[in-house]
Amino acid sequence: MGNPRPDILLEQRIADKLFLDCREAALRIILRVCLIALVLVQSPTRAQDDGTVAEDFFADSPLILTVSRMAKPLLESPASVSVIDRQMIEASGMRDLADLFRLVPGFLVGFHSGHSSAVTYHGLGQEFGNKIQVLIDGRSVFIPSFGGAPWSNLPLLVDDIQRIEVIRGPNAVTYGANAFLATINIITRHAAEDIGTQYSVTASDNASPDIEDTYLRIGHHHGDVDWRLSLGSQNDDGFVDINDSRRVAKANFRLDALTRSNQFWILQLGTSDSEAGRGFPISSGTSTDIERNEEANNSYFNLQWEAVWDTSSSIARLTHTQQEVTDHFDPGPFSLNGVPGVTTFIDFDRVSNRTDLEFVQTDDIGSSVRLVYGGSIRRDKVRSLFLLNDNKYEEVDTKRLFGGIEWRFDDDWLLDLGVMLEDSDLTELEDSPRVSLIRKFGKRHALRFVASAAKRNPILYEYDGETEFTVNVPLIGSVMVPTWRGNNDIDPEDIESYEIGLRSQLAAGIETDVKLFSYEIGNHIISNDIPVDLGPPLGVRDLETAVNSETTKVKGIEIGLGYAANGGLRVDAGFSLVDAESTLEDFEESIPDYTAFLLAQYQIGGKHGISAGYYYVDKVTWLDATSDIPIAKRLDLRYVYRFNNELNIEVIGQNLLEDFEDYETENVHDQVIYLRLSGGF
Repeated sequence: MGNPRPDILLEQRIADKLFLDCREAALRIILRVCLIALVLVQSPTRAQDDGTVAEDFFADSPLILTVSRMAKPLLESPASVSVIDRQMIEASGMRDLADLFRLVPGFLVGFHSGHSSAVTYHGLGQEFGNKIQVLIDGRSVFIPSFGGAPWSNLPLLVDDIQRIEVIRGPNAVTYGANAFLATINIITRHAAEDIGTQYSVTASDNASPDIEDTYLRIGHHHGDVDWRLSLGSQNDDGFVDINDSRRVAKANFRLDALTRSNQFWILQLGTSDSEAGRGFPISSGTSTDIERNEEANNSYFNLQWEAVWDTSSSIARLTHTQQEVTDHFDPGPFSLNGVPGVTTFIDFDRVSNRTDLEFVQTDDIGSSVRLVYGGSIRRDKVRSLFLLNDNKYEEVDTKRLFGGIEWRFDDDWLLDLGVMLEDSDLTELEDSPRVSLIRKFGKRHALRFVASAAKRNPILYEYDGETEFTVNVPLIGSVMVPTWRGNNDIDPEDIESYEIGLRSQLAAGIETDVKLFSYEIGNHIISNDIPVDLGPPLGVRDLETAVNSETTKVKGIEIGLGYAANGGLRVDAGFSLVDAESTLEDFEESIPDYTAFLLAQYQIGGKHGISAGYYYVDKVTWLDATSDIPIAKRLDLRYVYRFNNELNIEVIGQNLLEDFEDYETENVHDQVIYLRLSGGF
């Protein structure tokens, strides 16, 4: 007998891994869904009866770009992808960028404060999250100092977003380390789509937190050049009785130029300035985290060249992103290890930037094979006395090579292979592979089998950080108090992930995506306490350092549903059921068992529109939170009246059920009602 086909071996290996891991009840649900769908798609009569309607409805579905750097329809995606389009963004009524990710199955959103939000996939979340790669038009906005993305003061305006592509699962094969649990790519509109002037003003009623947002966009067309200038501000008072107000001003510029019939240039510039409240009222003199204002500037530059030929395309991109934070203060006398009257000066100021040069090439080899390959060189720089005990810049260089192949070895079968090679100053040479096998059933159904691996590199602070404070102790004088030491011996975190997914585009405007998944994270980077004797009278204090430890296993089911009718009704929904086991209880408790969302919108004629969003998160504890969060339920309602193209009025109500918390118990989301006027000319 001959050797089995590679596609059959891969299918069997992934299926065995998943079906052995997942709970029996969940398996029965998924198998029934899959079997029903497969029976339907194999029926010739049914395919002939409703195929035209379904194909017409989905003909305008956009190609996704993020998952493999090759434009693909959703049915042929080598990983699980959710798309938040412009219509969903408007219907949600969300004014915070982070809130939009409540519209993705399995995603969690929490507000550490009124101006500081956290976004994660399934769990393991914290204020400065480092397990999700966040991109804007393909440009990484990851902050090298603390990690994560500065959601509230990114130089990005929600009104400029065309859509958001979210890869739910590891995607290091395409974007390297930190594309660990998920990847988010926020795609803004081409400047040619925004010719003219657009404005909006948002304000809350007297009984709600003081919300004042503004937006102004001007766009022009000159021959083969289009440009857009966007200005905006976002202001509110945050949570009640907490010093977390924010004042943010943003500016963005985009230019799109066609220099030849097949060559394009994109220039993007942006900046944001913010002032945000931090700290708490100090009455006992036991804490140094006093009330104060933190100032931050985030800016970026992006220059991109793209050329398209009959069977190939090339992209070259140069980007630079920078963050400057000013936060230094005298906390006044406080107690340290029971010793009163201690004084110090705290300097949290920091500057970090990232410069990246990247090239991507795609080639079609005949009608059945497509290639994508490229590379990048990147330099991260951080300067911070607090983080590194030095006011000089420390640099981290990273080099990447990646490649992928899409092979249609049969009319109904598609094999997608890819690998990323990455070399960093903080790690040895790493590889991150992905194998995806897709079985299509006609034009409206596809079953995918995916195996992937990824790394999460340590940030500079974990690897080489050094935090210590000079304190003045009565009768003793100056004493050096160390609080953090990095670890040059730590290894990257690693993840191995498997999934089976079934995406279907049914008749009558119904689209479903069912995902059965299992993954294991090893080598978690966690903090470990080391006792340090400071001598009398301070005695012993703990010094934290980074170590590799603990393992987490996660398995479960996710379901996405979309429905759109010609009568103006659209419904988007998602559900996630997760079972997590970890050698560290904190990790396990950071992953809620259930999350769900439902967004419904209905257009009444050409003037009226209504929408409602419902969001549910089971009990959860964020990794850096001090309290357990109970089940959270949120209901938002929105009504819009369109007078004409020059004026729309929206009334938006958020948190219309009982008050809830999503991060800390003292951070209570109460009812908010605000009015938005918008229009254009």
